[in-house]
Amino acid sequence: MTEQAVREFRRSNWRFVVSISGGGSAFISDYLALPGASSTFLEAVVPYSQGATDAFLGFRPENYCSERTARQLAAQARARAVELTELAARSDAPVVGIGVAASLASDRPKKGAHRVCCAVQTRGAVFSAELNLTKDARTRAQEERLAADFILSVLLFAASTVESGGIEPWREHRAALTPQTDEPLFPTDEASISWAALDELGVQLLDSELAALRRFQGRTDRIRANDATEKELRGDVWLPVDAPPRALYPGSFNPPHAGHIEIARLASERLETPVELEISARNVDKPLIDALELTRRLDALEKIAPDLPVWLSNAPRYIEKALVFPNASFIMGTDTILRLADPKYADASTERRDAILVKLQELHVSICVFTRKVEGKIIPIEELERELPEPLIEICDFVPEDVFLNDASSTEIRKNARLS
Repeated sequence: MTEQAVREFRRSNWRFVVSISGGGSAFISDYLALPGASSTFLEAVVPYSQGATDAFLGFRPENYCSERTARQLAAQARARAVELTELAARSDAPVVGIGVAASLASDRPKKGAHRVCCAVQTRGAVFSAELNLTKDARTRAQEERLAADFILSVLLFAASTVESGGIEPWREHRAALTPQTDEPLFPTDEASISWAALDELGVQLLDSELAALRRFQGRTDRIRANDATEKELRGDVWLPVDAPPRALYPGSFNPPHAGHIEIARLASERLETPVELEISARNVDKPLIDALELTRRLDALEKIAPDLPVWLSNAPRYIEKALVFPNASFIMGTDTILRLADPKYADASTERRDAILVKLQELHVSICVFTRKVEGKIIPIEELERELPEPLIEICDFVPEDVFLNDASSTEIRKNARLS
């Protein structure tokens, strides 16, 4: 890492928090060694152990060294950066989070690859880079040096790309990335970077509590506010339109699979209305979905289900979804209806849960429930009707398992993809 490179990055005026797990901490000392670091450097967090990483993120990641975990670290780092500075609201100076998840040479043999995953999260864009190092070819100190230089290389690339304004929103961009380092690189070393950005409407979505927008075949054609008003894009103007009752299928769709599409088809036939999908950028049990993740999921959905519109919202709980989409028929599986009945998701209060269920009734919500295995077994409809609260049963339509039982799991698909 050269002084010239550090000074070049500081010209971006990015103020940041950096979170580094597993390797690359030399970046911190290198950056702070050059006078003037306080103008951009807010804080460094080094959650080195797995437990420390879990605590920093607030959950256990599926894989501790992955580009996704680096992005999650970056998102959490940016949230911390916003806490530490008022510039996010009062200045044009960007507030940024940097996340690093690395697996480098150790004092014991490593089964996996030696690599560094680095992410940069700005207000409306995310950069995700990966450096794969030739295994067992360098000392730990050499790999640490490369990791630190790689982090700065990613920052320089991200800052210059944002400054140039050359990011098409809602599209994933990819490029090779050559680390700026004095360490020799081998032909078998490989570095790449991906990035994506939201448009201003998407940024407003993540900044609001309940607003939603709909995308269809690569474009945004409707927006919906938290007062349930809906507008349609006609030319360059958003005009109010009538918002009819709709069938809404919320999910993470990570990744979408044939089971999702079959549920949407059967629900449309059963409810006699077209089905629309919904992805919430914020979830109760999961991290915030960033621009790159949203872009990837939308691209995957357009490939597997090009005729299904997708709503993007910032409404993680069903009561929030119902406020945005009153009169909606929500589509969900057995596992989700059990969560909706669990007081845990209503501030651990049975009274609060019951009040929410009554409010759903007042908003004329109905729920179409498809059978899914829960902890490896099917729960019969008769048993569900005995266990669920009465106000919830009253708005549910249970689809018999002989009509549909497809227990494909996005989680299992992701797990198998990592193992393959």
